[in-house]
Amino acid sequence: MERMDFLRTLCGLGACGCMSETRAAAVEPPAKPEAVTDARLAFARHQVATLVGFMAEGPNPAGCRDPIERTGRECARLGGLAERFKGDPEGYFAAARRAWGTEFQWDRAGGTVTVVVAEGPCGCPLVQPKRTPPFWCNCSVGYQKASFAALFGREVKATLKESKLAGGRHCVFVVDVGQQAS
Repeated sequence: MERMDFLRTLCGLGACGCMSETRAAAVEPPAKPEAVTDARLAFARHQVATLVGFMAEGPNPAGCRDPIERTGRECARLGGLAERFKGDPEGYFAAARRAWGTEFQWDRAGGTVTVVVAEGPCGCPLVQPKRTPPFWCNCSVGYQKASFAALFGREVKATLKESKLAGGRHCVFVVDVGQQAS
């Protein structure tokens, strides 16, 4: 399998992370996660966890955030769900809520959307539970930025407030989308 085919498959299955929003309107999620049967995927998870740990502990962790965020942006771009809902945030919220139980609180006056990912294990197929450091969650920050930028047609800011990899029950993001015109 070619690299891009692999990434499209992961994203197309909604397995790329936090919201895993791809194809939400068209595909029902599996009843339960499938067990890892491919030793290559288990090895890749281990290596990603190791690499991210090195990045987080290295001399310039702040400089490593950008490439990890860019990975999340690419995941959102490959999935393309936010593009389908451009200008229709409520439709996007409904699709993600239906598919994954993700909740959204949109403070229109304040210009923020709080995203609360459903309880359960991290949805990223590259995460090795109890090994992958929370630094990897910068990928999901990038995912949120790209998704909401596509929805609102402008750059946004996203902040991670709670993370499953850091021991939280949910992943929680606050996305500053700017105030809406009246």
